[in-house]
Amino acid sequence: HGPLPPGLFGHNPEGSAGFNPYVYNKLEDGTVIRKSLEEAKTLLVEAGYPDGRNLKTGKPLVLSLDFQAAASPGTKAVLDWYQKQFAKLGIQLDIRATDYNRFQDKVINGSHQLFLWGWLADYPDAENFLFLLYGPNAKSKTGGSGENASNYQNAEYDRIFEKMRYMSDGPEKAKAIEQLIAIAQKDAPWTFGYFPTSAAAFHQWVYNGKPTQIVRNHIQYLRINPKLRIEKIKEWNKPIYWPLFGIVVLLSLIIVPMYLLHKKREAMTARKEKA
Repeated sequence: HGPLPPGLFGHNPEGSAGFNPYVYNKLEDGTVIRKSLEEAKTLLVEAGYPDGRNLKTGKPLVLSLDFQAAASPGTKAVLDWYQKQFAKLGIQLDIRATDYNRFQDKVINGSHQLFLWGWLADYPDAENFLFLLYGPNAKSKTGGSGENASNYQNAEYDRIFEKMRYMSDGPEKAKAIEQLIAIAQKDAPWTFGYFPTSAAAFHQWVYNGKPTQIVRNHIQYLRINPKLRIEKIKEWNKPIYWPLFGIVVLLSLIIVPMYLLHKKREAMTARKEKA
């Protein structure tokens, strides 16, 4: 629905930060469903491309997807699926597979159109996500040092962002974030994908174990209680002796009869030799 992940200040599931009205419809019971293909086709007609063709020239609408790897059997199925989805709207998707270095050159030069990319935040603040659409951070403007890979430019967005980025968490900042996300949803420089989640299981003697997709170097924050660890290991690993007695009894039931049988056979053999 937007660029801000759940759990971060400013993400409002009920507001524009949590619901994208341009891509989804919200039913009366609160259920959110993706807009239909028919609604997308209506937008194409309004844009002058009924059934994916230019209304004036009749030429098909062709969009290019810059894929950051050479096509391979492993990626062919996914790329074919992309083309089939665009074809439902009458749009032709041209796959331009290239190596990653060449792809980065295209982004810097602004010669790319559709592309796939993700972002791993450096710190848990809305600014570290929303600055990806800040105009002065455009890669084509910064020679590649900025992180605005879509080269998105919106003066109103930039104005609000410049105020928001230094604000402390509070109502004023939440309102600014709401405005920024609403602009991004309307202009749609990105099609939002998904937010990965993390889960982990920790022993009770491990503290500060909070899995997250934002902080990856969390090992330095972990704290261990060695005394509790030793106590629990002793409690959980108490020796159990009854299986040993069971094994001894079992072996006795096997070995003793075998020994007695062996002695009986020896006695029978001795009697035969004397006879």
